[in-house]
Amino acid sequence: QQRADWEYWLFSNRPFDPLEEALARTLPVAGNFGFSRFIWMQLMLPRIIHQRQPDLCHFPNNSAPLGLNRPTIITIHDASLFLHSHHHPRSRLLALRLLLPLVARRATAVITVSHHARQDLRRVLKLPAGKIHVIHEAAPDGFRPLTDPAMRWQLRARYNLPEQFVLFVGTIEPRKNLQRLIQAVAILRQRGCDTRLVLVGPTGWLVNGALEKEIESLGLNEAVQNLGYVPQEDLPGIYSLATVFAFPSLYEGFGLPPLEAMACGTPVLTSHNSAMAEVCGEAAWLVDPQEVEAITEGLACLLGNSDQREQLRQKGLAQARKYSWERTARETAVVYEKVLNGDRA
Repeated sequence: QQRADWEYWLFSNRPFDPLEEALARTLPVAGNFGFSRFIWMQLMLPRIIHQRQPDLCHFPNNSAPLGLNRPTIITIHDASLFLHSHHHPRSRLLALRLLLPLVARRATAVITVSHHARQDLRRVLKLPAGKIHVIHEAAPDGFRPLTDPAMRWQLRARYNLPEQFVLFVGTIEPRKNLQRLIQAVAILRQRGCDTRLVLVGPTGWLVNGALEKEIESLGLNEAVQNLGYVPQEDLPGIYSLATVFAFPSLYEGFGLPPLEAMACGTPVLTSHNSAMAEVCGEAAWLVDPQEVEAITEGLACLLGNSDQREQLRQKGLAQARKYSWERTARETAVVYEKVLNGDRA
């Protein structure tokens, strides 16, 4: 939509699902070879690209072929592979930590999703400042407050959601710091606050039942509800029903769930580190994610003060409006033009 005269090809090693309307103009090129992602990316894809001879290649997810002779852009979402390696499985570390510095240096340009991530990538990958372009992400279209009483009631009944609850949305994995969030909920309940916690998201790596054991040991079986994966069309309503959204992640390159929550009018508590403070600005309650007491006090203040929640709700709605995928596309097209025009850092 940004450049109607450009032609776009999508390369994939998996069959394409029906494409969204915004992608209808693209030309899908699928090749389901049954190989691993690494073999597809480093051996198969370069041959296909060589045959097609595109003017520009953009790889949007932290990886790209080494053997390309075309102008290349790679999106690297954060530097957690290098700064927080213990939060990644060994297989991912072996593959990406070796390749990513080489790919980033060979690329014509690098896109990342926050200024904080840009600082980390410059330091870790030793890249020139002008080579890394910051382009923020945005909440998906349709993420807005659900106000219809009947639809709210239906959604609450479908998922058996309590009248008031703290919500977390994201992959269930150690980096999300859920153990401290659960401990904070336990402290609040010990103080007499009937705090309920609802978890939404698929199970990631290195969980091994640790959360379930923590929940059981703290006597929170009735207070913590894990919905697992939820269809995206239900997420805006679940955000809207939550009293507070809590996202005390230890590290994020952007932190999309807090922005989704703000777009749905939900007061947000999140971490003061990495990109969360940059994305949320003054529209969220920021805490030290390493301190259970800080998480506890933040939740207590928000759960116990409706005026504070309403203030953050209004600020969050305004903050979320600053981000849009239309803006992301426009800024990405500018980087494409720079590369196509031969501008290098």
